[in-house]
Amino acid sequence: MILTRQLRSRRPVALVGLATAGLLLSGCGSSLGIHPGSAAVIGDETVSMSKIDSTSTLFCTVYVEQAESSQQQQSGPLPMGSFRSFTAASLAKRLLGEQLAAQYGVQPASGYQQAVTQYQQALASSPPDEREAAIEVAGADAYLQNVQVAIGQQLTGNFGQSNADLKAALARGKVATQDWLDDHEASIDPVFGISVDDGAFTAQREQTSYPLSTFASQGAQPQPDSDFVSALPAAQRCG
Repeated sequence: MILTRQLRSRRPVALVGLATAGLLLSGCGSSLGIHPGSAAVIGDETVSMSKIDSTSTLFCTVYVEQAESSQQQQSGPLPMGSFRSFTAASLAKRLLGEQLAAQYGVQPASGYQQAVTQYQQALASSPPDEREAAIEVAGADAYLQNVQVAIGQQLTGNFGQSNADLKAALARGKVATQDWLDDHEASIDPVFGISVDDGAFTAQREQTSYPLSTFASQGAQPQPDSDFVSALPAAQRCG
């Protein structure tokens, strides 16, 4: 199906290195949210800060291992904040998908399991906890999309598998998602610089503070340069 063809075309490093091309932010510091200890709130469910920390650390490890095994040219380490932000957005998407699936009594369309199988094959040599973390994060988009497809199919009664049928089901599922979000909270702690608007998870740097020093200004860039990242403490960088 269309949702899995896009995933099948990616190499292993691309699968687990999404943070490098996605939400390259440098979130750090304490929580600014109104739900102490919660990184994300979706409906009545939450994702804890400790879950984000442990999962992003494993995700970083997988990224480094895959890059090394493929002998991919790296420009240097990445800010750990990138992995934490990407992980926070991904786990929030997955949680949203789980609640939508429960609301409508559906399972993700078959494309999700196909994507999981691909990840499992690509990461077969990784320890189980690292593999699980990578799938949980990198597979979040596929999970949410395939839940939306299943919802769209249920609501329209069209279970066709052509590209046009699947696109139509996805579009209907997104409308149902927005209907659900209209009645439920969906937020991610501002420390991660992610906004949730109309069902879309996008990078958005908060405006309550501004960098003053030259060094801090480098970190405020969408993609901080390698000199800045290398100067970060070891706990704040990946690679």
